[in-house]
Amino acid sequence: MSEPKIFPTTLQTANPYTEKLLWLFGFRIDPGTETPNLYTLIVYGEQEPPLVAGGQLVFFTRPELAINALQLCNIDVSEVGKPPTQIDAICDIAETLYLLDAEDFDESATILNCLNALFDLVKATLIPMPTEYKRILYDFADHLNIEEEFASFLDAEDIQRSEIINAILWCVGAITAKSRLLTE
Repeated sequence: MSEPKIFPTTLQTANPYTEKLLWLFGFRIDPGTETPNLYTLIVYGEQEPPLVAGGQLVFFTRPELAINALQLCNIDVSEVGKPPTQIDAICDIAETLYLLDAEDFDESATILNCLNALFDLVKATLIPMPTEYKRILYDFADHLNIEEEFASFLDAEDIQRSEIINAILWCVGAITAKSRLLTE
């Protein structure tokens, strides 16, 4: 079982001559909302780690709390720059679960983007993903890298939609168990 073949999207900065070091990621969990419910910062680099303080991932409820998250993680703003106020990417867990349950195509790459974010966050928790979940999710991500249609892949691989949903929910649980949420 190998890591999925992830094709990263390069995020553009306001000034093309400077490298953006912090990306603001939004997470939409509640299907009743249009905007993200949680946020975190990703520090750009070779591995793009999320914010971690005391072994816990750091999330916050409003983008303006990003500075508090950086301070909690002892990250010097003078080195990485001010935290962004505009969202660079969204991990739409609510839409991902809907697509998996009710659709056969992922034309907007919502599922793939969600899986890639979950892979990075679970890795940062240091909780090993169960082998079967890892196999299913990584194979599915590999498929979604080249094909928007996924129903035939699930049929061919004899994978139930509920298996993928359960694997995603395991990831969300592992991330939640190793997270700290800033509300102020």
